[in-house]
Amino acid sequence: MTRHVLIAEDDRPIIEILRYRLENETFDVDVVDDGDDCWEFLQSADQLPDALLLDIMMPGLNGFTILKRLRAEEQYDDLVIVLVTGRGLEEDVLRGFELGADDYVMKPFSPSEIVVRLKRLLR
Repeated sequence: MTRHVLIAEDDRPIIEILRYRLENETFDVDVVDDGDDCWEFLQSADQLPDALLLDIMMPGLNGFTILKRLRAEEQYDDLVIVLVTGRGLEEDVLRGFELGADDYVMKPFSPSEIVVRLKRLLR
């Protein structure tokens, strides 16, 4: 079964690395590069992605705001959300989990690790 992942990230090299690695693992990948586009994508999707790789700091809505909004709406209960961010302070990690993130990965990261984490979360 092919899984669908939405990458919400504003750093082009990170987008390309994640897209390449995920597509090689047979994931279908969509990309948005700001928070507003991420929210619009999820609101208008005919079928939700299985997972969202969500950066915290990007133009428009930040990742924490998107995460909070998603977890407040029942239709997104099954969406796996992994925060992928350069924000590594303990308070940021705790906030991410308190808001409902399924996982929290700090940059720099191993693309292979992201794939393994997603596969585990999507079992």
